[in-house]
Amino acid sequence: MTLIPRFMKRPIYILEIAFPRMDTTMAMGLIPEIRNLSIHAWSSRGSSAAEPFTTASILISPIVYRIGTNSHFCELSVLIAGRLSEGSAFDVDSLDEEFLWNSYMIDPLIKFRSRLAVHEKGTLDASHMLTSAIRGFVSTILIPPSSSPVKATRTNLPSGLTLISRLSCRRAGTRFNARGIDDDGYVANSVETETTFYQPSGLCFSYAQIRGSVPVFWEQAPGLLPGQQKIQITRSPEATQPAFDKHFEQLSLNYGTVHILNLLSETKPGEVELSARYKSHVAHSPLNQILDLEEASDHRELQMSHFDFHAETKGPGGYEAASLVRRLIQDRAEAFAYFLSDEAGLSGSETVSTEKASQILPTVVLQQEGVFRTNCLDCLDRTNLIQTIISQMAFESCLNHRSERASADFWMRHSSLWADNGDVRSNSSLCLSGLLSN
Repeated sequence: MTLIPRFMKRPIYILEIAFPRMDTTMAMGLIPEIRNLSIHAWSSRGSSAAEPFTTASILISPIVYRIGTNSHFCELSVLIAGRLSEGSAFDVDSLDEEFLWNSYMIDPLIKFRSRLAVHEKGTLDASHMLTSAIRGFVSTILIPPSSSPVKATRTNLPSGLTLISRLSCRRAGTRFNARGIDDDGYVANSVETETTFYQPSGLCFSYAQIRGSVPVFWEQAPGLLPGQQKIQITRSPEATQPAFDKHFEQLSLNYGTVHILNLLSETKPGEVELSARYKSHVAHSPLNQILDLEEASDHRELQMSHFDFHAETKGPGGYEAASLVRRLIQDRAEAFAYFLSDEAGLSGSETVSTEKASQILPTVVLQQEGVFRTNCLDCLDRTNLIQTIISQMAFESCLNHRSERASADFWMRHSSLWADNGDVRSNSSLCLSGLLSN
């Protein structure tokens, strides 16, 4: 099984998009960027190794898709760390239904598969009838060796910087139509974003973050003019706490320690009320309780920090002042660490064939121990910019541990990926480009 290695033997082609074969990219297991491509006719058959192009399969819409190359493609619905712990290239039972937008379509087949014998399951999997679809954003930028922050002496292949955002299919909806939390603990605009960096020698970095609406019961009336969108909290604290606890218990189960980064204003009436209620529920959460009186507060499973984004960035420094958030969360970021793995038994001078790559055993060097949950009002522009900074902090920490540094050119590429991610999220929720993309 390969690392970024999100490529698996389970192709399905709904719409085929062809572009020149990228042998170097595919050998590394990277996701090619999808831009300026031509759409081909419907195809229900897998492609053969002789075909002179790679394919990307799009499901539902341009932001619901699969990336594939011949008989291998990437499983986008699962974090790298989760996939490595599963120990297999593909496991239907491991798919996360929260990010699986076609779960209702394939659920009967999954139930049917569960009653089959092992060899029959293999036959069904080989038929390629089962596939998963996510909604969100996926893009990879190739980093030439001269600009790569991780230097490798035995290979001249480019590295890959990838960003994958997975939008939850629970409580999905556009702005004003989906706000807050539901009784099952799911929140509106919930997105898991993973930054990965893959170096051809086998090094793989991954860092996950999440965003989501303020997890209380609230709604907001639509309006075109500022000040018309009145915020209304619709349930009492007592009626909200059970759903609030469900939400964070699930996050704690999935990611470990959760640190909330609230970007709401400290002066706008509606946002002030939301923040006050949010803080109150955190204080009453079981995850926030210190069982051992001698235990430091840093050991609590749920913590919260407030960063008034608009107040901090309204000065002459503009949005550059958003970097002040670093001082607020530096200690927690270092405690959470990041995911890092390496591939054993691979010579850096070798070109990785698909067959050989499937035999490489990744070694987990470090695990991410917690997650930042960032929110503003819409979980779009403010949130995306702060998550860009957190992503940079995590990768800088990785480089510092290796006594390496990234160039300004690399960070420009990193920021470009995140800006594109913000645009996609804004277009999906607001039908507008991200206001802070530039």
